[in-house]
Amino acid sequence: MQIQSNTNYFKWLWLELKSLNAAGAVMLSFIVGVQLAFYLSAPITMLSTITLLATLVGSACTVYMSLGKPINGLLGLISAIGFIYINWTAGHYASVLDQLVFVALIDLPLIFTWKTWGHKVENGVKFLDKTGWVLTLGFILIAWYPMMMAYTALGDSNPLWDSIVLIIGATASLYVFKGYGDSYTLWLLSDFVNIALWVSALFAGYSASSLPMLLTMSFYLATAVYGRFWSIWRGNK
Repeated sequence: MQIQSNTNYFKWLWLELKSLNAAGAVMLSFIVGVQLAFYLSAPITMLSTITLLATLVGSACTVYMSLGKPINGLLGLISAIGFIYINWTAGHYASVLDQLVFVALIDLPLIFTWKTWGHKVENGVKFLDKTGWVLTLGFILIAWYPMMMAYTALGDSNPLWDSIVLIIGATASLYVFKGYGDSYTLWLLSDFVNIALWVSALFAGYSASSLPMLLTMSFYLATAVYGRFWSIWRGNK
């Protein structure tokens, strides 16, 4: 029975991988080419190798996520391990926690419920009302300053941006876990803040992964826009 279950799982993985559409294939081809160029044009180290693998798998994760495919759980888990290492070496301790929350609320549930996860989408996606959005944005703004102070005390290299990455990212992860389609709007906000974080890291020069991560966050923004307006989370397909 276990062998049959594993066989079914690997068949499912293959079908999920083949479900990539033309737009997703174009986006992934672009990111693979550029990231390889960055990797080969700089000294090859353990950090640069982990950055390459994490950014490529992470980019694939966001593409499949924008298409509403549960395989993004497995891809997200693999990339999160790399991103945890990258952010830890950069001193982005809040982003490390953000990745752990993402794994706990999105990646692992998707991996464990690969047979039934799609039923959540088929049965309808919930959305916040105006009051829900006011409370959500109010919480984000109120939590920002004390979170920034906490990570300043912990020695975070960029507590201003890193703390808001955690707050927005964790909130978006929670909404995905609860079945809310509004998560894409929060991912958009998170991507903008992540871009600001890695732009700051690039100019400050404290992380060799800054440029590949900046490109990846920009790619995340593009796929979040795609998912926000064209994915099945909006019920248009």
